[in-house]
Amino acid sequence: MVTRRNKRLKSLFSRNGVNVRLVGDEQKPAVIMDESVVLSCYVKNFDLHFTKEPFSDEIVKTVKLKHEPDITRLEIQEVIELCIHRPVFRIVLKGTDLFLVGYNYLNSEDSVGRYPVFAKHKPKVYFDRVYAEKVAESLAEEGYTIDIV
Repeated sequence: MVTRRNKRLKSLFSRNGVNVRLVGDEQKPAVIMDESVVLSCYVKNFDLHFTKEPFSDEIVKTVKLKHEPDITRLEIQEVIELCIHRPVFRIVLKGTDLFLVGYNYLNSEDSVGRYPVFAKHKPKVYFDRVYAEKVAESLAEEGYTIDIV
């Protein structure tokens, strides 16, 4: 049920020309737009609720996540522009277009020898700049030249 709902959620945006990615808990996914902001919205059952600002209870618009949603491209753009969204932060390897996407281990069974993995797509996103800076500092201590974008 949750998988089907989340598939409809992504489809709603992609059909209307909005590039999104769902991250976090499948039950309450964060909707990341263009890898730069987390949209002020949440899903409950098969309803998508856009809120005025992050963590607000004030619902601006609700869309039923049906197979053919009743919303136009213009309406979705208007509601996105009407709401205030939070920025997300990504860690990039300086001088490249490679982002931190996760970690691997030399020995995954024992979680020994953790090392970062960088790639062009699906970067790890941080909702808090201070936390992103801490991660960047630890990577810098390991010899990586890092920027936060």
